[in-house]
Amino acid sequence: MTDKSVTIAGIKLRTDRPTRLTFQELFQWVIWQFPRPEKSGLCGAVRPPLPDHDWIPAIIQVGKKCVFVHAHAGETFPTPELAVEFFNAGNHSKKK
Repeated sequence: MTDKSVTIAGIKLRTDRPTRLTFQELFQWVIWQFPRPEKSGLCGAVRPPLPDHDWIPAIIQVGKKCVFVHAHAGETFPTPELAVEFFNAGNHSKKK
């Protein structure tokens, strides 16, 4: 059985589907949200507290204080705006 995760800045992220994390778990990460509804939250992106690390697409559920990190997208993006384009392209369930 292969491990379907990657660890970035101490956070284990799934590589086969979105990873649900709480705001508390991501307290050292930057969470950027775009005011456009997507599924049951808002489009956004997260970035770990590492120098020169790119943004990962995410869905932010403010009311539930959680984030679905889309590390399974298979790529990161230089800006949060470009990370949101992942959702604009209809890649919600994209898997590696």
